[in-house]
Amino acid sequence: MDGVARGAGFQFDASQPYQLEAIASVVDLFDGQPQDAQKLVTTLRGAAVLAGDDQSALEIDLMQEVGAVGNSLVLDRDLILANLQRVQDRNGLEVVSKLFDEGSLDFDIEMETGTGKTYVYLRTVFELAVKYNFTKFVILVPSVAIREGVNTSIRLMRSHFENLYRQYGINFDSSVYSGKTAEEVQSFATSTNVQILVMTIDSIRGNANTRIIHQTRDKLNGLRPLDYLKATRPVVIMDEPQNMESLLSQSAVGELDPVFTLRYSATHAKQRNVVYRLDPVDAHDLGLVKQIVVADVQQQGADASPYIKLVEVRREPSWSARLELSVRTADGTITRRIVSVKQHQELSDARLTNNPVYEGWRINEMSIEPASIDLTQHGFLYEGESLGASTGAIYKEMIRETIREHLRKAVLLRGRGIKVLSLFFVDKVASYLGNGMNNDDADGDFARWFDEVFIEERAKNPRYQELLPQDPRELRRAYFSQIKRGKTTTFKDSSGATKADDDAYELIMKDKERLLDENEPVRFIFSHSALREGWDNPNVFQICTLREMGKETERRQTLGRGLRLPVAETKTGYQRVGERGIATLTVVANESYKKFADALQKEYKDAGVDIGRVRRAEFSKILLRDEDGVMTDERFGFQRSAQVWEHLKDKGFIDQAGAVTSAFQPDTLGFSLQLPAEYSVFEDEITDLIGRAHIGKYVRPASKRRARKLNKQLYLTQEFEDFWEAISGRTTYRVSVGRRELLKNSIKAIQDAPPIEPLRIHVTRAGVRVLRGGAKGEELGSRDTDLRGSYDLPDIITELQEATSLTRRTIIDILVGSGRLSEFITNPNDFIAMAKRVLQGELAKIVVEGIQYEKVAGSVYELRELQEDGEEEKERFLDQMYQVQHTGKTDFDYVVFDSDVERRFAELLDSREDIKLFMKLPPKFKIDTPVGPYNPDWAIIKQEDGQDRVYMIRETKSTNDDSRLRPSEVAKIKSAKAHFAALGGVNYSRSVPAAWNI
Repeated sequence: MDGVARGAGFQFDASQPYQLEAIASVVDLFDGQPQDAQKLVTTLRGAAVLAGDDQSALEIDLMQEVGAVGNSLVLDRDLILANLQRVQDRNGLEVVSKLFDEGSLDFDIEMETGTGKTYVYLRTVFELAVKYNFTKFVILVPSVAIREGVNTSIRLMRSHFENLYRQYGINFDSSVYSGKTAEEVQSFATSTNVQILVMTIDSIRGNANTRIIHQTRDKLNGLRPLDYLKATRPVVIMDEPQNMESLLSQSAVGELDPVFTLRYSATHAKQRNVVYRLDPVDAHDLGLVKQIVVADVQQQGADASPYIKLVEVRREPSWSARLELSVRTADGTITRRIVSVKQHQELSDARLTNNPVYEGWRINEMSIEPASIDLTQHGFLYEGESLGASTGAIYKEMIRETIREHLRKAVLLRGRGIKVLSLFFVDKVASYLGNGMNNDDADGDFARWFDEVFIEERAKNPRYQELLPQDPRELRRAYFSQIKRGKTTTFKDSSGATKADDDAYELIMKDKERLLDENEPVRFIFSHSALREGWDNPNVFQICTLREMGKETERRQTLGRGLRLPVAETKTGYQRVGERGIATLTVVANESYKKFADALQKEYKDAGVDIGRVRRAEFSKILLRDEDGVMTDERFGFQRSAQVWEHLKDKGFIDQAGAVTSAFQPDTLGFSLQLPAEYSVFEDEITDLIGRAHIGKYVRPASKRRARKLNKQLYLTQEFEDFWEAISGRTTYRVSVGRRELLKNSIKAIQDAPPIEPLRIHVTRAGVRVLRGGAKGEELGSRDTDLRGSYDLPDIITELQEATSLTRRTIIDILVGSGRLSEFITNPNDFIAMAKRVLQGELAKIVVEGIQYEKVAGSVYELRELQEDGEEEKERFLDQMYQVQHTGKTDFDYVVFDSDVERRFAELLDSREDIKLFMKLPPKFKIDTPVGPYNPDWAIIKQEDGQDRVYMIRETKSTNDDSRLRPSEVAKIKSAKAHFAALGGVNYSRSVPAAWNI
């Protein structure tokens, strides 16, 4: 690959909070598992057997026979359930009363497409290896396409993981299972390194007659490859498990004898022990995926010829077909509606269409497999197909709209190192290839129309000519499954599931870096492959559906191919870009924005995602307050959220399905949710969360976009230069912490923390269980003993140092002073977690009080950078912007806001005559604080008494009450106050609706 990025590769962010939460949710399921569990099992199992005087029980098991180094889980199921319940409550999930299945340990992790699911489960592998010494992992996937995608991800992430885990001495090998080299399972089983094996479900499904994995092999000492895998008790990770739900598939997974199974998907067909959920609502709210824009291309005016689209064929309670037809309404106008039609019923019937254009049109025959109808004047029409819709002309205009969007976006992003890609999904291969055999001689309608329209659109702007001067054939590629017979190659309408599809995915799946490189001319991708999981690329900005959208999940799967945040080529490799002005996905569809949004919402709802509705868990992550009313880092949890949801339903603010009703009018004077007293303090947060439950927040029409215009002259004035120099100065800080106060508070907090129950061993002839607090009951032939001394204690001082930056002496004094070190010996992991939480909390309380800032040379954000970034300003959505009336007072004609409070503040500043300049500070304007970087909201110049100029920095919040803000937010505000005081001449304060303070 040419260019910098080919060598540097993708850059991965190791500190994404939501990804770390997903990883911790799985790791914490096994809290209490000793690191040296395998040695422990061997020792105690032997002891238990000898105690029974039955030497026949000392059988050589499979693990010993193959020399396998495997995983051992010694936790009691009751303890795993307790861990699961704690994780679920923390994550705002419904807390289960028992594990899903008595026979196996299956856990669901739900992550929306495009949020880094593969990264999360691969990093989880390493965290499980570090913390519990699990070393054998099998990744099961439903198709060749996903297998190749996972293998590519491992290759791209290898150096990232090696750098992250080198300090722990973790070495790992990865491989793809193939029946041709089945003997390689021996090295997987016997290696002491972390092993990752990627397999398709088809490679293990079936019996000895159909799968090599079930056949004995001489090279494997007469054993089956499956015997070597199951001997390791692997951790099985299932990627897209909803495609592996058949009884045959589940039986095949069980034959691997996994120690436990982790199931990662955006859409679980069947839920088992959910430990983490990041659904589409969360992903959009957190800005983790692209915003969705729908550009619709439709026929305008009434149908002049019979229009018929087959939506569905039903045979219950009786045979009927749901057709979309041109219906004459009561006022005489013609509109398209879906109606239910019986066999031999005249389509012009007044009860159906009352439209004479359908005279002589009837259904002769209906079929379920495949879903189709036979029409008198046409022949067969299949589900999703239509006739009389001018589809050729509409599809050509859809191609034009996609090219226009592409060219516009490409010019917009060329300076940012972001290559723009567009993806077309076609109805059949012939529509693109025609009589051709490859990309160069393709002469189907779609290929011809693309070339014609591209040349026409490119000629409209010299910048387009300069950007993409190539022949259109060089810019487009089609990826269809190839079938090679001798010297001839044919293409087929592919599903993406089989080996024959390998070629179809080569560039987009195996070599994402080359596809993203500017030197690779391909920018427009045509594919017939069913919209299966595995198809995505971060820089797909346009998706055009040159096919009818009708089947369930098709819109959601279509979106999934382009939801991932885009990446930009930099000197250090490809880096993710989350700016909302850039990260948008435009879907060019042949249906209206409203219809697309409504149908998408139905797809989400059918999949169990309450998008556009208030969810039962909607309020789970609201932060609780302590007895003094101060906000803490503890969360509401599912139970409280469900109680609030029921109250809202009972009061009529939402309906049975969670949809917001007309009774919810938060802008009305005196409006109240009438919450119970215990929840009334949370009314503002609950109101905000209800207000966001609307599909329009996630899917917007293309017409609602605007590109902001920069007031260039503002940045060039001497007055602005002086202002910017005053407010953007750099500082350094130091923190003075009173050691005596910290010791006193920390010791007391640790002493007040709940007791840590000891880990105990429960030994039976069958195996070993680890319990928190001892065994649940007595069993004949079993014994209990403390786990104390049977494992190596972790380095508590170093762990607490890394988490708090306190000196070793201070940490030792706190631990010894607490008088609770004996609990560390009996349950080290839980004790360290408690001590870490307590120390971080105490530090946050006192660190800001002792902070001192000092001005140093330099700027936090140079004026030159501000000017350059302003020139590159991207488009935004109108519902995120306030249109400025006095445009000379600020840098853009629209001000971007993140909340209603910010919108109201912008209106106020715009209308005040004494405000001479105001601007929303860009995200790059950041101040260092002890609790992380801080980006203030507003910069203002106010003129007092007609002469004096006052420089102001304002932070807009909904309240002045510190107790209603997170501790980290309060700490950042206090730090910023000290920072600007050190700069001198800058007035920093908080602005709230009750006191704007300007």
